[in-house]
Amino acid sequence: MQQHLRIREYHRRPVTALGYHAARRECLTGFEDGVIKWWDMENGRVSLRTREHAGRVTQFLSWIQARLLFSASNDSSVIVWAPGGTVLDRIQLGYPIFTLAISPARHLLLCGSKGRLVAFPLDERRESGHVVNLSQGFSDQTHTDIVSCITCLDNNIYTAGALPKLCTALEGNDYSVKGYSNVAPQVALRYDKRLLIFDTYQSPSRKGLTTKHCISRAHRAAITHLLLVRQQETTRVLSGSFDRTVGIWSQDGQLIHRLGPFTSNITALCYVATVGIVWIASGTSHPTLYEPQSGEIVSQFISTFRGHQMEGLVLQQLLSLPDSRHVIGEYPSGSAKPQQMLVWRYSELGCLIVLPCKHPMECLAYAKKEPILLFSGDSNGMLQKWERSCISPFIYSMESFHISEAHLERRGPFAQQVEKSCREEPQPRPRSPQKWGKASSRLQRGDSSFQTTAKDTHKESIGFVRAIFAEELDILVVSATNGNIYLWEFESFTPGTESPGQDQDSRAPAPACAQDEMAQDPSSKCVAGFACRTVLCGHTGMVTALTLAGGDTTICFPYLLSGGWDGRLCLWDLQNHSLQNEFSSVPGNSGPILDMDYSPKRVYDPNSGVQVQSHTGHQDSIKSVIHVPEMEQYVSVSLDGTVCMWKAYLQGD
Repeated sequence: MQQHLRIREYHRRPVTALGYHAARRECLTGFEDGVIKWWDMENGRVSLRTREHAGRVTQFLSWIQARLLFSASNDSSVIVWAPGGTVLDRIQLGYPIFTLAISPARHLLLCGSKGRLVAFPLDERRESGHVVNLSQGFSDQTHTDIVSCITCLDNNIYTAGALPKLCTALEGNDYSVKGYSNVAPQVALRYDKRLLIFDTYQSPSRKGLTTKHCISRAHRAAITHLLLVRQQETTRVLSGSFDRTVGIWSQDGQLIHRLGPFTSNITALCYVATVGIVWIASGTSHPTLYEPQSGEIVSQFISTFRGHQMEGLVLQQLLSLPDSRHVIGEYPSGSAKPQQMLVWRYSELGCLIVLPCKHPMECLAYAKKEPILLFSGDSNGMLQKWERSCISPFIYSMESFHISEAHLERRGPFAQQVEKSCREEPQPRPRSPQKWGKASSRLQRGDSSFQTTAKDTHKESIGFVRAIFAEELDILVVSATNGNIYLWEFESFTPGTESPGQDQDSRAPAPACAQDEMAQDPSSKCVAGFACRTVLCGHTGMVTALTLAGGDTTICFPYLLSGGWDGRLCLWDLQNHSLQNEFSSVPGNSGPILDMDYSPKRVYDPNSGVQVQSHTGHQDSIKSVIHVPEMEQYVSVSLDGTVCMWKAYLQGD
């Protein structure tokens, strides 16, 4: 999801309801004084302004099948709007309406009022004189407080209520169920805290609502929002409350999990089915992002709100449109700023996942393991190994590694020269990195400087330049600014031990809540025991080009081709860690070798000259990009200190 539109609303009264008219494909804002504004989703221009309600607009409800829209108010009326934006029907009920819902299975319009849940049969042809049949309506008064939220699943009707002690004072034009964010915590003890599940029954003489299940203490305070989350394998009901928690419930009302406590009261919940993420508004400028499939908070791995500052504003309301490609958020006025409406839109070319790093990234590689591994190197000589969680495609755990020159086995024509220079002068002690995700005190920008000879490179910090992973040998090859090529290999892992070169502070922690610095799957096949033991010394300048090569008659790729700023091209046997051949310069070229690739066959693509896809999302220069076919994604690293993942191009998209 990417920010698409920002609208500054200068109406003198606050926004109390958000809605969407599916037939007009327009969004609506309802205000405290009864005004309703209709505005275009693309440009934010107001197309219609009406004032048919005498009180606060409390709820919008789109009836998609009939191409109609309902609006409710505490003036005791429900207005039905035609596709043209005109009033089709005005229903006077005689009591304030605070929430609306439609039960498709029962073909009912459900209305929540003070201590009452009312159901009316829908009458699309208006044979009864209204869009709903008022004479056949029926109600239930199990609730003792205001019914503030309703949601439906098949034959089940889920309801929750608000604060009984405040009901009398809130029946006038000052009432807003979604406006309790300033209620003191001690007042919350007066709520009835119940979540009810209803079903309908029908007899020859009457229709009615029957209580299937009552959760008397669903929360410690009023329940402000109910959200139905339907996924391929499971269906969950989420409840938000003034007790600053979100409850995760099964269809039959059993508590599965409870999220929180959050920083403030839960003021809004919405589900974006396109990406499978729940947005939670809780008194901050940006929502918390929750993934129901894994049960984890994934805010730190999503780039939607990265780089967008909303200082002085607090997100109050959220609405996910039926197409699941747009989300609308409402920010009340604050700090001398007008109230604002923000629209986020799903983009297939947008960044899927962001992995924050401490320093500008220089190189990137991946391993076709299960789970998939990513390797990134930075300009400070730190290597990161990212492991995707088995329980969620959004969550990655990270380990950081540094090079200890004293324990390396050197191979190649300059091995003795480098070994001698390392003994003559002490190797500087590697800087221990901070835990990932926290800002580094020495953020470096730009390309790393390189040394002209391999003799004195140990005096400077090593910066990684290129990385490539040899699948058949399980070797990660990383080139550096000092002209060396470092070989990282997996080794047997014993629980409780620590692999050489691994930074103790950056080891992946035990499974924990995803609200912490990272979250990982405890059942994941860990691939720890990763260390650098061999360095190939064959260049006198920065090594900027790496590629794997092999014979045309075998699928193995035991050879490594390396090139650099010294113009040399070296052929290495990776299996034996030995130099096979070297060239002082590439024929026809006497300059530095910046990049190269190997292809076992000649391939002609008639569409190769046509741009089929482009991506925008990094805030600085992109240093490396790889294609991961197993994930159908591109992965890129940048000087902005992030690793971004993008949807790969597929012919026919």
